[in-house]
Amino acid sequence: MPKARRRSAHSSSRFDDMALSEELLAVLAEQGLTRAFEIQEAILPDALAGRDVMARAETGSGKTLAFALSMCARFRGRKVHRRRPLGLVLVPTRELAVQVVDTFHPFARAVGIRAQLVAGGMNIEKQAEALRRGAEIVVATPGRLLDLAARDALFLDRIETTVVDEADHMADLGFLDQVGEILAATPMGTQKMLFSATLDGQVETLVDSFLVDPVEHETTPVAAAVKTMSHHVLAVAPKAKREVIAQLAARRGRTLVFTRTQLGAERIAAELVEVGVQAAALHGNKQQGLRTNVLAGFREGDFPVLVATDVAARGLHIDDVSMVVHADPATDSKEYVHRSGRTARAGAAGSVVTLALPHQTRGTRAVLEAAEVEPTWEEARSADAQALIDLGGRTPSGEPAADPAKIKHKGAPRKLRLSGGVANGGEGANAARAEERRTNEELRAAWDEEAAAEGGPSAGHGARRGAGGSGGRGSGGRGAGGRGGAGRATGQRTGGRTSGRTGQGRTGGARSGGRQGGARTGGDAPSGRSGGGSQGGHGGSRSGRGGQGGRGGQGGRGGSQGRGGPQGGRGGRRGGGGAGPRRGGR
Repeated sequence: MPKARRRSAHSSSRFDDMALSEELLAVLAEQGLTRAFEIQEAILPDALAGRDVMARAETGSGKTLAFALSMCARFRGRKVHRRRPLGLVLVPTRELAVQVVDTFHPFARAVGIRAQLVAGGMNIEKQAEALRRGAEIVVATPGRLLDLAARDALFLDRIETTVVDEADHMADLGFLDQVGEILAATPMGTQKMLFSATLDGQVETLVDSFLVDPVEHETTPVAAAVKTMSHHVLAVAPKAKREVIAQLAARRGRTLVFTRTQLGAERIAAELVEVGVQAAALHGNKQQGLRTNVLAGFREGDFPVLVATDVAARGLHIDDVSMVVHADPATDSKEYVHRSGRTARAGAAGSVVTLALPHQTRGTRAVLEAAEVEPTWEEARSADAQALIDLGGRTPSGEPAADPAKIKHKGAPRKLRLSGGVANGGEGANAARAEERRTNEELRAAWDEEAAAEGGPSAGHGARRGAGGSGGRGSGGRGAGGRGGAGRATGQRTGGRTSGRTGQGRTGGARSGGRQGGARTGGDAPSGRSGGGSQGGHGGSRSGRGGQGGRGGQGGRGGSQGRGGPQGGRGGRRGGGGAGPRRGGR
């Protein structure tokens, strides 16, 4: 039997006419909010009454504030058991989780409760410790929440309100099974609310399984044809696309540029910085701290252009974005809806510009028709096209600008370290490792060339002959013969300690047989503990890992064949040792 979905009547749009505490009203007043938006006016009475709610509204309508106010009002002054929160908010991405928990914090503090962020890409031990101390409301991504539950760091048996935000995006990302598992773990009969810009058939499974007699609210159609938003399509030539993007980015006001790939986002941001437009990239492959830093800087107005993949298309609220540019056209109407919804939020004006190459024109037309949008089609075959001037485009300065990704912005994580990394002028950890690998490859190539010039390969591990140090940390390569040569083992420390105990290096054949072979003293005496080791493999005395005679130069305690036999070591050349006995040294 289908469940009834009632639409409630709403009568007031002032927050102080609703059942909100004085503390919450004071915070709203501090933020300059006195009247509710349409979706808040519709949702709050039902949410405060504990009813199940389905809400559909365009992005930026204020639905996050609606459920934040209702949960803080219901849990005001409540105490919580450790690891057992009262309220749960599920969101699809880390960025949205950060934004939602930031919305909660001032209201939660005002009524004496705590909101805790639980998301992947962050320290799970710190999150577990925060839950152990107790948090009334948890804002989480599904995967990390299940990880903590599996560790018994979180229990859902006392949950009273569960919110699923961007429910259709959860379905798109394949999180429905995880969301269903989480909802099934919450007590039956507790309040559940689903919010999204679009609620389509994919979400029906959750609704039918977990919501009881939900009240459905819809304030606007699903299509993104917001009255205050203008839509434009620029047909661009491939060679002119870079200049067209730069012209639009150099306009006055905040601009959000969407690309299909992470590399595309990084490339466009770098190109804009090169021509004098401050821009930073945001995508899922960035370290979480760097993503938070970039978002914080853009929100604060420290730089005017953010170039992002669809990681920023869902739920992120950034004030005063006056233009959205689809550098790569959206592939379906839902993607277009959510990208475009970053502008013209809460009644503000905004423009949406799609750049279509010749081969993308037909697909772009189909997507816009599905989104019920009637855009203006114009030509922009060059950077001086009239369409760009009409949209406020300007020619950038051409002088490289400061890179916002290399600056720590207000609101960035306190422990974010930018020195030496991508965000502070360095090339980052990955680039540093790549440079180290290149250096090692160059050294290896130099050693190979040197060994080839000296007569081809020696032995041991297939390495070339080491040059043998005469002190310090030597210049040998991988040693001549096994780990040998005059270098130590695989070429590290290929010299030795100069003076006294060094002849041709502390290890004249890769420790030339441990302490048994090779030169340990470097003296020139014809007998005794002298004789410099050089090119043995693992030959030498008792292992005589190389060395020309182990510890004995001529008649000492070393030998030239030892463990390695006449070839000296692991397939190496014959050690050139002296006439010492075969049994070797110690």
